[in-house]
Amino acid sequence: MPGRGPALPAARVDQPHRLPRLADLPRNKTDEELRLVADRGGFVGIYFMPFLNPTGHATAADVVDHIVHAVDVCGEDHVGIGTDGSVTAVDDLDAYRASLAEHVAARQAAGVGAAGERADTYPFVVDLRGVDQFRDLARLLEKRGYRSDRIEKILGRNFLDYAERVWTP
Repeated sequence: MPGRGPALPAARVDQPHRLPRLADLPRNKTDEELRLVADRGGFVGIYFMPFLNPTGHATAADVVDHIVHAVDVCGEDHVGIGTDGSVTAVDDLDAYRASLAEHVAARQAAGVGAAGERADTYPFVVDLRGVDQFRDLARLLEKRGYRSDRIEKILGRNFLDYAERVWTP
């Protein structure tokens, strides 16, 4: 209908690239918004980005806290990983920092910089990067008391199940 705002679809929805509002930042979703996704059979993907923490310097502990909170809000069948990329293999942080500063300056000059984007803020979680980042995350979730079947869901099974539901006629 003309003049009405967007309505949530009755079909499944997903937020594959969002965070709970543990860090009160505009990109992060409220518990109510996350529950709506889960209630409609959707998927909430937690990403490894600076927005996990209001300082812009997220840690592996922040990732785990967001996963635990999302599972508490949405249930273990609706939460997984929604990171921007695959493995973040940055070994030389000093060289990367210099390159990042140039990149951020160019984005800002072009008018396409993201809100809150800063040259001192890595677009990944420093202590959760490299070829073992998902193994490390699994170990951290185990330390929080998560069972292996729940960890398997979070690390990929939930997204695969969601994709099969959505893409199967």
